[in-house]
Amino acid sequence: MDFSGRRFLLILGIMIGILLVQSTLLYKFRPLGVRPDLILALVGSTALLNGWPQGLFWGAIGGLLEDLITGSLPGSHALAKSTTGFVLGLLEGKVFKENMFLPVGALFMACLAEGVIFFLISGLVGELRWGFVTAVRMVTFPAAVVTAFFAPAVYRLCEHIYEPPRFGQRGGSV
Repeated sequence: MDFSGRRFLLILGIMIGILLVQSTLLYKFRPLGVRPDLILALVGSTALLNGWPQGLFWGAIGGLLEDLITGSLPGSHALAKSTTGFVLGLLEGKVFKENMFLPVGALFMACLAEGVIFFLISGLVGELRWGFVTAVRMVTFPAAVVTAFFAPAVYRLCEHIYEPPRFGQRGGSV
């Protein structure tokens, strides 16, 4: 994994900032009745740009932080997001990064998969309040649509963070 300490701290800070803003200022912001999963958008964008090791790593970190803040079943978000980050990371180099529709489509599909994984885990341990199909229809699909709406901005942010150095620059952009 190509981690620089500065980039690590930047992404961790962005992740914590997103979680804090989502759980406080944007708590009541629910287009289509659901909250966007900006952490998954960050994990997925990082995975698409840098491969499965970083997708897996940031998925686990983001999921654990989300588990801590939301008080949900310990490890459920971590498992779902790390699995999703891993799979999206396998697409690195196969998704044309210049065409914004492909990463957004990949993030939409990843959000669906992450929701299915999360609800499967919840159902297995008896934490699912609805039927599985109802949960996917009422929460996962709308959340994927809303997250895909915000995905281009998060993807562009990650592109800037991981931008290679240009001629004449000493280090990367971060």
